[in-house]
Amino acid sequence: MLKNLKVMVVLAFAAVTLISSAVYAQDQSFTLRSTSGQTVNLNDLRGKVVVLSFGGTWVPLATKELPALQKLADRFAGRDVQFYWVSINSAKPGARNYAPDADLQAFAQKHNLRLTILRDPEQEVYRAFGLDALPTLVVLDRQGKVARKHVGFGTDQGESYNQIIRDVEQLLK
Repeated sequence: MLKNLKVMVVLAFAAVTLISSAVYAQDQSFTLRSTSGQTVNLNDLRGKVVVLSFGGTWVPLATKELPALQKLADRFAGRDVQFYWVSINSAKPGARNYAPDADLQAFAQKHNLRLTILRDPEQEVYRAFGLDALPTLVVLDRQGKVARKHVGFGTDQGESYNQIIRDVEQLLK
């Protein structure tokens, strides 16, 4: 009986810790640097729906992700939605998956992406959102809270792509 109680206490503590860290991650203010050297603070975007697509240049689905992301951004142009591609490529020369800003910009241009590219080279924001796959698209509501996460997407994956459209439309109401 005492052993079961100990197990229940440990499980309850783990659940509270997990819930607390998830809430903390959603309430944090993140500042990311763009490849053009500007900083973007997610707190400053409150009042808008924000779409963050996390990926990297080495990710095979990037060739589908980036055009789909641009297509979504074009669809919602002129509305209260801000789209970003967030590269988790390393910013340290010689590191695995290293890419300088110029290479990220060229990669985006090659795939017709005209959005602001943000950098998360230490994967702090990526981990804070509890992400573990690439590409993953995170949709934040007007209060900066995570409304939805979509793992892997492209325009040829109709249901996922259409669900993102429905999610953003719902948040704009």
